[in-house]
This record gives sequence, structure tokens and C-alpha cells, in this order.
Amino acid sequence: MKKLTLLLFVGLIAILFTRCAQKPAENKAEATDPNVTKTMAAIAMDRYETGLNKYKVAFYYWYDHLMDGEIPPANVVEAGKKLDLALAEVNGNSFDKAYVLMNQADSLLDVHVKSDSLFPYETAKPMEKQDASKVYKAKAKDYLVLDRYGVKMNDVGPSIWGYCDDGEYYLITTFYNYHARGYIIKPVVVEVITTKDPSKHYVYLLKGETKVTQTEHSVEYLVEDNGKSFKTVITDDPKGGGTTCHSIGIFPAVNGKAPAISFDVTTTPSFSYWYNQNQGAAMMYPDIVLSGFEQPGPAWGTVTMDGKTATFNKTAGGVTEVCMISGAPGKKYDEYRTNMTRYGNEWYIPFHSDLLDGIFISYGKFRDGALWYKGKYIIPTEYRLIPGIANQTLTLKAKTKEYGELVLNFRIMLHDPVYTERVAVMDGTFDGQVLTNGGAWFEHVFKGAPDGIKAVQDSPQIVDPL
Repeated sequence: MKKLTLLLFVGLIAILFTRCAQKPAENKAEATDPNVTKTMAAIAMDRYETGLNKYKVAFYYWYDHLMDGEIPPANVVEAGKKLDLALAEVNGNSFDKAYVLMNQADSLLDVHVKSDSLFPYETAKPMEKQDASKVYKAKAKDYLVLDRYGVKMNDVGPSIWGYCDDGEYYLITTFYNYHARGYIIKPVVVEVITTKDPSKHYVYLLKGETKVTQTEHSVEYLVEDNGKSFKTVITDDPKGGGTTCHSIGIFPAVNGKAPAISFDVTTTPSFSYWYNQNQGAAMMYPDIVLSGFEQPGPAWGTVTMDGKTATFNKTAGGVTEVCMISGAPGKKYDEYRTNMTRYGNEWYIPFHSDLLDGIFISYGKFRDGALWYKGKYIIPTEYRLIPGIANQTLTLKAKTKEYGELVLNFRIMLHDPVYTERVAVMDGTFDGQVLTNGGAWFEHVFKGAPDGIKAVQDSPQIVDPL
């Protein structure tokens, strides 16, 4: 009897153990408890969104692939496919399978390859060889130098950004284009975007002749085209030692496409950043050379849309671009855009805040930057870009010999996908202080991007939203 009892007891334990050890059918809990299913689906979707952003960071090259190494394009394509399959599994409540696919996508996107073949050329390294002896605040006459170090003028472009008293954020970007030809070519480009409706990009292509008038201490650009007009006056500033840039645009309403728009804005650059510290031309991309200057600083003024005028507040900033780009001797200038989209890694970030102005620039292998703080021109020793949400947020960390680390956090407010121009709000820290009322111009042309200049030239008078 005892033997029989023992056998029955052992058998019962074996049965119970077997039942406990058996792997339950996948998602049994979800099938029997809808609340658990919803919770697991929400967690899986959150994990999917994280992986999707990682994929977008790679797809749009929203990272510095010179410094970080390039995520192989084949990996990016394959990761995208894995994520598509993972989403289907999440939607079908097959969470185990979804996580396997998402982990596989992560592994593909964690690969970064550093190779000289990505950027097969040499360029100047101004942050390593610091010498600001030829740097100065540009004067009006510097705008008229069309050939510097053998590099011809590309464009003169005063642009501003910021909040107005109507609570909206505005982008106003302008270009008098030379494109290394020695004269302003048509059309002159003016664009206005606002958070009132960021899908509407008011891009005006003025096809009139641009008149350039020079005096001893100023230069004026004026273009008129069938009721539309745009004027920029650069005037030497005797107090600050640099210049003041005043722009006025008048654009009548276009039936069914745009309200009447005008603006009257001014910026007094805090300083002039000179490419390669004004020591000579720098190689931008293979066979393309770079020179000129950029001028970040505070801005103010008004913008009027459909009869309603808004005034820029203390967050407004501006950058006046005087960029010189041309082909190296014997090379075509047109290779500039070809090379930019072939190699990518373009990051153009001038910024303004109450305490600090500056600019950071990457063109392929070329890296440079400058800060203006307490009346001093500071050259960073290095910087790195840390991606956040693709095409939306980014952190920049830089080092300086004088004041230690700089941290800048950017959040994109408006984006023009044709010219790849963006504007962003910015916060950060420097020299133990919090940066306030910060904003930035933000251009990023990624590897494989379309040719933005051609897209604008081929567009109608006012470009419809893309």
C-alpha cells in the first residue's frame, strides 16, 4: 500500500512538473485578457518607435558620419525591412517575433564603419591650427570682394528667425546668388515660413535685374519684379566695428496661393566668422574650394501677412552669409552640389543667444567653428554632434581652451525641404551659465539628398508645399 501510494504521489508530482515546465502557447495571456494585450502592444509600439527613430537617424544621416563612422547603406535598407516586418507582428499581437526582428534591426544599425575612402581628400584643419590673426569684423566693402584666395562669390544671404509677439515662429531666408559667375544671377530667392501653417512655404523668385549701389561705407542691393521688391542695405557700424544689415521685402497677394506679405528686419552681427580663419581657401569637397565669412547675431523688426503685423521679440537672431565657393583650378563649379550630395555630412549651424553667438560648420571632411563671447573670438578645439529625434532634435558638445565645455540643444521649429533650411530654438550651457533666448539657423544636406538649387530654379513663382 505504501509502495502504491508512493508511486501515485511521484506520478502526480511528475504531471504537475510537466504542466509547469511546458511553454505556454505564445500570447495566451493576451488572448484571454484584453487589458494585458493592450499593455503589451503599447510597450512593443514604444520599442518600435525607438527603433524607427534609430532607422531615420541612419537614413537621413542625422549624425556626423565623419566622426562616428558611416552606418552601411545596405544595413539601413535591411533594418527598414526588419522594422516593417516587426510592425506587422506587433499589429498581429505576436510580440516575441516582433522583438526578435527589432533586435535584428538594432544590430544592423549599430554598425559604424570608419574609412578614409568615405572622404578621399585632404582639407584644412583650422580647429587644430588655430590662428585668428587675419580674422576681423567684416565691413560693407568686404561684400563686394567677388574673388578671395582665388575662390569666387557664391551668394550673399541675410536671413533671420525667431518668435514674434503673435506667438508664432518665423523663418525668413534670402539669397542673392552669384554661383561663381562674377555677377548676381536670376532669380533672387526670398522665402517666408511660419508656424501659423508650416506646410505653406512662400518662396518668391525675383527675376528682375539686381542693382548694386556702393558708397564709402555701405552697399545696397535692390531687385524689383512686377510689384515684388527686395532690398538689402549693408552699412558700416561705427560703434560695433562691423556692419548693420537692413532688409525690406514687399510681396503682393497671389490669388489662391499667398496673402500679401512684407517684412522690415535688421541684424547687427556680433562678429564675423571667416572660413579657415581667413588664412586661405579650404577644400570643401573634392575639387571644390571654400572661402568668405558668416555673421551671426541679434535681429529685430516686423513681418506683415494679410494686413496683420507681428514684431520679433528678443528671441530673434540672424545670420548674414557671404559664402564663396568655386571649383578648384580646372574644375567645374557645378560639381559643388554633386559633391555635397555624394559625400554629405553638411552641418551649417550659426546661432545666437543672449550670452553667446557662434557657428559650427561641417562640409564633408572640413570642420570649423567659432564663438563670440565677452567680446572675444574663440576657436573651439573640437565638437561632436549627438542625434536625438531624426530631423527634429540634436545636441552639440564642443570644447574650448578658454572656458571649457559648451553644450547646445536644438529643437527644429520650421523646415524647408527644398533648400534644406531649418530654424531651431536652442538652449544650453557655457562657462557655468545657462544660455537664454537661443535660436539657430540649421542646414543639413545629407548623403544622397536631391539637388535643392535645381529644385528651386525649376519651381513656379511660389513653390507649392512639398
